[in-house]
Amino acid sequence: MSRANIKQINSCNDGICINKFKANGIKTEKYGVSLIWNDDLCDCAAVFTKNSIKANPVKYDIAQLKRRQKFKAIIANSGNANACIKEGLADVREMCKIAAEKLKSNPAQILCESTGIIGKRMDIEKIRKIVNDLDINEISSRNANKAIMTTDTKFKEICYEYKGIKIGGICKGAGMIAPNMATMLCFLTTNANLGANNSKILAQCLKESVGESFNMISVDGCMSTNDCIILLSDATKTCSADDFKFLLKFSTQELAKKVVADGEGATKFLEVVVEGANTKSKAIKIALTIVNSNLVKSAFFGENLNWGRIISAAGSVAKINFDNVDLKFEDMDNNKLVKILEKGDAMKLDDWSIMKAKNIRILLNLNEGENNATAWGCDLTYDYVKINAEYN
Repeated sequence: MSRANIKQINSCNDGICINKFKANGIKTEKYGVSLIWNDDLCDCAAVFTKNSIKANPVKYDIAQLKRRQKFKAIIANSGNANACIKEGLADVREMCKIAAEKLKSNPAQILCESTGIIGKRMDIEKIRKIVNDLDINEISSRNANKAIMTTDTKFKEICYEYKGIKIGGICKGAGMIAPNMATMLCFLTTNANLGANNSKILAQCLKESVGESFNMISVDGCMSTNDCIILLSDATKTCSADDFKFLLKFSTQELAKKVVADGEGATKFLEVVVEGANTKSKAIKIALTIVNSNLVKSAFFGENLNWGRIISAAGSVAKINFDNVDLKFEDMDNNKLVKILEKGDAMKLDDWSIMKAKNIRILLNLNEGENNATAWGCDLTYDYVKINAEYN
C-alpha cells in the first residue's frame, strides 16, 4: 500500500459531504450549531474520551450506541460543553428532538456532541433558533466546521479516496489536547462496506486508527470531558478491512496533525519519531513523553538547542543506554537534517538555524531493537497562557 495512491478530493462537497452525506452550520457570537446527516440510516462507530468525568452528550451517545448501531444524523454545538450540569441529559435529548424536527427524522436516530465552557447550562432556545435558521438545502462542510470551532484559528477538513473508498472529515481542537484524544470533536463519513458486521468492524478499525493518530498528539497534556470521534458509513462501497484501515489511519493522522499545528498560541509544529526501541510500547511511551514535555516545548519556542531536555524526558519513563543514542533534528520544509548526538557523543554545532524552522522532526534512535512510534505536538508559547487565562 502506497500513500501515493491516496487521492485528495477537491470539490464543493469536500470534507464530510461525500456520497449522500450532507452538512451545514451556523456560527453566532456565542453559540455555533452544525448538522451532519444522511437521508438513509448509516452504520456507526465512535471513540470517546477516557476522562471519568464525561460531558452529558458523551454519556448520551455512549448509551445510544449500546442500543443501536445505525444513525442518520449528528447535531453538534460550540459555546457550551454541557458538562457537569445535572439537567444536561435532558438538554441533549431536546437538542436531538430539535434536529429531528428540522430533518423530519426520529430523535433516536440522532447523536449529539458539544464543546465549550464546562459547568454552565445550555441555552436550548438559542440552539433551537439557530437550527430553525439553518438552511438544510445549502450543503457546506466548511460552515459545519466553522460552527464547532472555539479557539481554533484554522479549518480542519479532509477528503480522500483510495480504491474507491472515500473518507471525509471535519475536526475542531486547539487546546486541552493530550493523549487519549483532546478537546476535540471529529466527525467522519465514509462509503465503506466491510461486510455483515460492518459497524463492529468499523469500530475496530476506528479504535486502532485513533491509537495511532489522535492518541499520539499533545498541545498541553490536558484531557477533556467532551472528546469524541463519530464515524458514519452509508455502506455503498464493498471493500477490504485492510484497505479501509489504511485510508482511515492516513485520514485521522492528517486531521490529528492539523489539530496540533493549530495548537493554542503555537508557532512550531513538532513531530517526534522514536526508532530502534526493543518494544513498541516503549517507543510509544517515550514519543508521547517527549512531545508532552513543557520543557521540550519551551525550548523549541525559544529556539534553544537544549537537547538534554529530550534525553531527560525519554529517560524518565524508560530505561535507555545513552551511549547508544542517536539524535537528529530535521527541518521538514527544507529537507535539512542536523545530527545532534551520535552514539551518545554531542556533535559540535556552529549553526543552530535548524531551531528557527517552523516544522521540525525530532528523530531519536535508541539502537536497541526494531520498534518505532511517532507523536505530534507543538511548542509552548506566551500566547497559550494568555488564551487560557482569559478563556471563559
